[in-house]
Amino acid sequence: MRALAQPISNQAHVPDEPWRRRARMTLLGCDWRGREMLLTPIRSIHTALARGGTERDGWWRTSLIGDAAVVHVPQGTAAKDIVFALPQPTRITFVGLAGGLRNQPVGTTVDPESAFIAEPSAGKPSQLTFPADLSFHARSHPTKSRLPGGVAATVGCLADSTLLHHRLASIADYVDMESAHLLSAAALAGHQMRCLLVISDHNRDGDVFTSTPERIAAAVDDLCQAIQEDLTGGQ
Repeated sequence: MRALAQPISNQAHVPDEPWRRRARMTLLGCDWRGREMLLTPIRSIHTALARGGTERDGWWRTSLIGDAAVVHVPQGTAAKDIVFALPQPTRITFVGLAGGLRNQPVGTTVDPESAFIAEPSAGKPSQLTFPADLSFHARSHPTKSRLPGGVAATVGCLADSTLLHHRLASIADYVDMESAHLLSAAALAGHQMRCLLVISDHNRDGDVFTSTPERIAAAVDDLCQAIQEDLTGGQ
């Protein structure tokens, strides 16, 4: 399924530079001003991506590799704080996991073209609906993708992803907890953003909790190796 990203109007403001610098110093442990950043909420992925880097002592585990930073961010909305903290246009890659809504094989890596925040109207789970005017936030990274695209639905918690499964599957291809927040924040702050997601489960009946790391280990290893080679020039 494909959906064209639509222009959005957002009343949020990007923090000023004194706030951004304090955020960088606190979250990263340094006043980082590089051009490329990798974000992930998955500890094992961060460990793989940060191999050979120089660690900094911030709130969020951060490793520097040349001009790039690899950051272990929190799960969910808070991950976008570092997007707002960056001082200049930056290429950002988020690496995470997602539930497949269309029976994609577990271990498939995808690069959504757009994402929306799934905030249903109030009501019983069986009656929940989405607004007709969903805002789709677009991928903006300059690297041409050879991975499957599609649309990601970003939910607030894992319980929502289960309760909303059938409605999400009618309008999206994947479900996660970060993509739409990061894409929207990057657009506001003037950064180039993509979200690379490994399908870890099929988002039915809580199978996210029973999906073992071994099922996606090969896909995660291949993805991390490709990203590392891009960062280091294959060295």
